[in-house]
Amino acid sequence: MSDNILVDTSVWIAFFRDTDSDVSVKLKHLLRAGFPVYSGIIATELYRGAKSKREKVVIDDLLSSLNYLETREEYFKAAGELGHKLSQLGITIGTVDLLIAEIAIATNTAIFTLDTHFASIARHSSLRLYA
Repeated sequence: MSDNILVDTSVWIAFFRDTDSDVSVKLKHLLRAGFPVYSGIIATELYRGAKSKREKVVIDDLLSSLNYLETREEYFKAAGELGHKLSQLGITIGTVDLLIAEIAIATNTAIFTLDTHFASIARHSSLRLYA
């Protein structure tokens, strides 16, 4: 089992908006312990949401301090298959969230998220959520 925790964009946004929130306090503890990791798609979402050059610098500094989870070619197929399985159950999940979930599943990494889509994915897969 991996000690790494893939921190979803939703948690980073909450962290940057209110560094004293419960979510931010949990994330600070994880950061001190060296558990958070990121993926390319999460980096893309963070940069896309940056509102200024200063925010981009903060994201650069943050990501340079974290380990990166490589997105392998086979994760894309697996994410599509997971999405298909869920759609057969009447559950619609966006492509980005499917890919993030598959990265976490394939690397045996729990995901720290505020996005309820991941709870739906976890109910029907081996995705582990960080509580």
